[in-house]
Amino acid sequence: MSATDGDAVLSSAGVAAADLSALLELIGGTDVVELDVSVGSTRVRLRRSAGGAPSPPPPADQPVADEATLAITSPLVGVFRASVGIGADLDAGQSIGVVEALGLPTHVEAPHAGTVEALLVASGSPVEYGQPLLVLRRARPTS
Repeated sequence: MSATDGDAVLSSAGVAAADLSALLELIGGTDVVELDVSVGSTRVRLRRSAGGAPSPPPPADQPVADEATLAITSPLVGVFRASVGIGADLDAGQSIGVVEALGLPTHVEAPHAGTVEALLVASGSPVEYGQPLLVLRRARPTS
């Protein structure tokens, strides 16, 4: 992308092309269907089509994200309080923590069994609706 193309993206979308590209790379290897990001007065909403078009391959210098991982996102705006850490083994439906809004905790549960691969938000930090909280590596089904 040329500098002129990047300037056009910044002036029309309010976000730099490099920042938008980095955001797309971040969610490219996840099951995130919709992501809404606000920075200052700029709001960017990314949404996959119902068919789930495949994401472009990552650059050769980056590790390949596999489909066995997914990001668990915040169900609402509030303060996230994690109850698990990196490396924790989770069962489907097990709480990963709570998002507290107006003093009321809302439990966030793991949709699949697996292992916590990365915490994306520090416990006690404010979160937005749809913001990825952690990355879960799905457990392999036993046969």
